[in-house]
Amino acid sequence: MTERVLNVPPVSLFTTNADAARVVSLPPPRDNGCFGVMKVGAAIVADGSAAEAITKEQLRDCLFSCIGIVGLARTDLGELPLKTTPAAGARNPYEAYVLAYNVQDLPNGLYHHSAVNTLPSAETVLGGQDWFSGASALILLVATFARTAWKYRHPTGIRVVLIEAGHIAQNMFLAATANGLVATPTCALNDNVVETMLDIDPVMQSAIYAVAVGTRSETATIADFVDWSAVEHQQ
Repeated sequence: MTERVLNVPPVSLFTTNADAARVVSLPPPRDNGCFGVMKVGAAIVADGSAAEAITKEQLRDCLFSCIGIVGLARTDLGELPLKTTPAAGARNPYEAYVLAYNVQDLPNGLYHHSAVNTLPSAETVLGGQDWFSGASALILLVATFARTAWKYRHPTGIRVVLIEAGHIAQNMFLAATANGLVATPTCALNDNVVETMLDIDPVMQSAIYAVAVGTRSETATIADFVDWSAVEHQQ
């Protein structure tokens, strides 16, 4: 790795919005993070459809829990971002893009990379899954493969990037639950819509996972259970 640091240009491990035309500042995360009040047993996610708007603070907790950088570690490989979820080699391959549909005091739009006036509906982005149509926000986890591949130049490099999406999403579910919200994941994405909307390189970047966040709806969808019963286990 020492030789690689000297001979291969480093890959930036995070991006900022410093050059964006408009930046929405979120309040800083709570001192105890969003995990201090959590009970894992209560972190059961359900249908992400929503009738009520979520707050920017609730969205902030969901985002910070999954992609927030809490510090920078100075190493022989340069500064490595430390986050709330595991990342192989601290390579931090993921960026999150938010499609805000119903967030208090936040204009509807696509955030982080750019903003657009007309958003494709959640079901369009998610390959026709119309039970996501009431989501307050849709968070897309987009992998930049070069960050991890700079260090891991073999198949494991791809494997760990895909696994990390699950780590990130799980923290988001916990943050949503702590905020009284529901969150639902899916990897059924309309790649053409997502790649055009985000203007990403379809070879070096890819949307891997999506999480819809919102308040619980009283209206059932096709994705909800009709009924269920517990299974009794013999001792």
